[in-house]
Amino acid sequence: MEVCCKKLSSKDSRMYRDLRLESLKLYPESFGSSYEEQSQLPKLFFEKLIEEHSETHVMIGAFANDQLVGLCGLIPTDCGNALEVVQMYVSGSARGKSVGRQLLSKACSILSSRLESKLELTVYLSNDAAINAYEKFGFQQASMTEHEMVMNFEP
Repeated sequence: MEVCCKKLSSKDSRMYRDLRLESLKLYPESFGSSYEEQSQLPKLFFEKLIEEHSETHVMIGAFANDQLVGLCGLIPTDCGNALEVVQMYVSGSARGKSVGRQLLSKACSILSSRLESKLELTVYLSNDAAINAYEKFGFQQASMTEHEMVMNFEP
């Protein structure tokens, strides 16, 4: 499967919305938002930012044959030295094909052109597959709570 990762533009916002809602519907345990709440919104958080061409908040999309199959959002953290990886998702048809790795590589490429120095993410401790994938990429545990782990990647 040949995949191309790029920053989403306004023409991609509908595909983004569909894939984001799919992620929430199929894997509610992996995200902090619910399908029920998000599907009722006229515009999702990132949907609006994509359409506004935000430079600070970036949504990366993975495309296979013009079909959006993966998402990786980047938002600046409050402390300003990291980009937080959010809404990471790869559709079922594209899993096991290194799409997540390609999304994270694109995130690193974007990071290299910005002032922030690292990527940061929070993952539920119950999400073993995601934790393993992040560790394989090079993320390291930074802190942990009862239910979540914060991981960092410094290129």
